[in-house]
Amino acid sequence: MSMRGFMILLAVFFGAYDAAKAAPHGLVTDISRDIVNLRYDFSGTDLLLFGAISGAVDREEPLDLVISVLGPAKSMVVRRKAQVAGVWVNKQAASIPEAPGYYALTSTRPLANITDAKTLSDLGLGLANLPLSIVSSDAIEPREFRAGFVRAMEKRGLYRLDADAVTVLEGALFRTNIRLPANVPEGPFEARVVLFSNGVPVVDRALHIEVGKIGFERAVFQLAKQQPLLYGIAAVLLALLSGWAASLLSRR
Repeated sequence: MSMRGFMILLAVFFGAYDAAKAAPHGLVTDISRDIVNLRYDFSGTDLLLFGAISGAVDREEPLDLVISVLGPAKSMVVRRKAQVAGVWVNKQAASIPEAPGYYALTSTRPLANITDAKTLSDLGLGLANLPLSIVSSDAIEPREFRAGFVRAMEKRGLYRLDADAVTVLEGALFRTNIRLPANVPEGPFEARVVLFSNGVPVVDRALHIEVGKIGFERAVFQLAKQQPLLYGIAAVLLALLSGWAASLLSRR
C-alpha cells in the first residue's frame, strides 16, 4: 500500500471512530452459544448473553435493557378440570394455534418501572403481551384459559420473567443468564435485546439460536418422526439382537 493510501485509511478510521463517539446510543451484543445440542443426557443449560452500550458514558438519562428469548411456536391444548360425581375430569378444552414453546425475559428493572404498558404491548414484551389466542367451541372465558396456560408453562420452567437480572457494569457493559430447562422444545429461537432511554425504546437487536439434536441423535430422531413404522421395526430388531448377544455371553 502506498503512503497516500495508508493516510486515507487512517483518516477513514479516525473519522468513523469520532462519529461513533458522537452517535446516539447503539448496542453490540453476542451470546455464549448459538447452537444448543439436545443430547440424550441433556439436563438443561445456561446461555450467557452479553454486550456493550455505545454512547452510554457521560450521559445522564436512565438507560434500561430488556432481554427476551422466544422459542418456536406450536399448537397447544389447554384443559380445565371439574369435579363430576366426586371425580376430577377434563370438562372444558381450548386450543392455542401459535403458542411459543419457550419464553424468558430478563431486565434491569421491573418492566412497569422501565416504560408504560402501551409501549410494552406495542413491542410484545412481557408475559401479558405474548400472542396467545384462545380457540374453542365452548362458551369459555379466554382470559381464564390464557392465565391457566401461562401458569402451567411457568411451573414447567418454559415461561419465566426475571426482573433485575441484567447486570450493567461501568454503565456500558451488560450481561445476563438465560436458563434453558431440560424440557426445552427443539427449533429456532430468537434472542432480543431492547435498549430504553427515559422509557423510550431506542435500539432493538435480535440474535438467532438453534436448539436441537445434531449428528447421529438427530438422524434417529428424524427417523422416529418421519418413519415411525421403520423406526419401530429397527428398535425391535435391535432389542432382539441385544438379547441374543447377551445370552451368548452368559453361556460363555
